[in-house]
Amino acid sequence: MSQANDAEEIIPLLKKVIAQYDLIPGDLFDQSHQAPKLATQKHPKTPITRPQVQAVYQDGNGNTWAGRGRRPTWLNEALERGHTLENFKVPSKRVSRAK
Repeated sequence: MSQANDAEEIIPLLKKVIAQYDLIPGDLFDQSHQAPKLATQKHPKTPITRPQVQAVYQDGNGNTWAGRGRRPTWLNEALERGHTLENFKVPSKRVSRAK
């Protein structure tokens, strides 16, 4: 029982010293006895860039919605007031391609 009591007293002290000196497991233990390390990521991931989607719906206040995902509040409120989606449809800007 005394070993268990000793461990309860020593563990907080060890944690304090480890934090104080920024120690890592390699500083404390022989590396040959540890499990193999997983590959660590040294550089942060590059954010995924998605193509900009053109607005399909727009109101007079500059609010836009591409028609993807959840319908925005401003559009739901306008629909509740009696407007239709067609009232907010942005005219398409088709570009003809040269042949």
